[in-house]
Amino acid sequence: MKKVRLTKKALAAVISVAAGAVIICTLLIVNIFYPVKYLTAYLVRRERAPLGELDMCVLDAGHADCTILQLPDGKTMVIDGGDGSYRSDLKILTELNRRDIDFIDYLVCTSVSEEHCGGLAEIIKNKGVGAVFYPYCTNRYITDGFYDFVAAAEASGAQLIISEYGAGAQAGDFYFTFLSPSVHTAPGGEYDKLNSDPTDTNIADASAVMWLEYAGRGIFYAGDVTGAVLEKIADEYIFSEELGGNDDYFSFNGNKIDFGKCAVYKVAAHGSESSRAALLTDMLSPDVSVISVGKNNAEGCPATAVMSDLAAGGELFITMYDGDVSVCINAEGDCTAHASE
Repeated sequence: MKKVRLTKKALAAVISVAAGAVIICTLLIVNIFYPVKYLTAYLVRRERAPLGELDMCVLDAGHADCTILQLPDGKTMVIDGGDGSYRSDLKILTELNRRDIDFIDYLVCTSVSEEHCGGLAEIIKNKGVGAVFYPYCTNRYITDGFYDFVAAAEASGAQLIISEYGAGAQAGDFYFTFLSPSVHTAPGGEYDKLNSDPTDTNIADASAVMWLEYAGRGIFYAGDVTGAVLEKIADEYIFSEELGGNDDYFSFNGNKIDFGKCAVYKVAAHGSESSRAALLTDMLSPDVSVISVGKNNAEGCPATAVMSDLAAGGELFITMYDGDVSVCINAEGDCTAHASE
């Protein structure tokens, strides 16, 4: 049988093709376990936060929002998912992996706006999810990000819960609940206005406002609402206190909400002028305030007046200057915060 002799050039071509085939097969195999486009997000050292602490990280996600929480009992929570850009998705998945989070017990979408829900579909596709809290919007096509998020949430098999006043969950000594929007069946409420007249203001005001609490310390988490909604919450809180603190209002699962115990204020709407609520800020008097905002944004955020209100109190962190901001509340209720940069 005549032997076939390959020239060096032909041999190099064969080797190149074979090497390429091996690489493609390897990537296909790897993609079964890890999505190749996010491969670097999985090449990190994993480390869980200690049990008995509430660990919260407000990510520097540009002009968008994403916060990751590891709860005292080991459960996990993610609030918003960035704007859906590749850079944002990669950063969020990297941080989830760094924190050894493969299952999210509570996933919260605070707004139909792209900068809050844009990346949630990718998170759901790449991580297990237990319960999803979402805005009641009858037009799921209101933004591309919201449509993709709802479709992914429905396909995931997760429990779907409307983000509205009184909803929430408790995990051991930790709980969270929604202070706004009103229940979705309320005539003239925030969801009613969103669905009947989806202006920018009505979209913003239908965003979620949350209270989270552990060890007697609270986190006031404002999504994308205007100052009018925040001042309304403040007025209602004062009215409730004047009536003797009705146990059925500003409470959850037997836990009475006390704004005087606020440790952290996650500022609304990137600290825009429209989100200013001086009355609420004074009432909360937080140890730590965090503004999540991107550089060179068209809205001129954060507003000087908002920063001035916050600076009069405790520490103020701004992600476009400080990077990721981590806050820890321990079992004694001590609150510490630090920035990544």
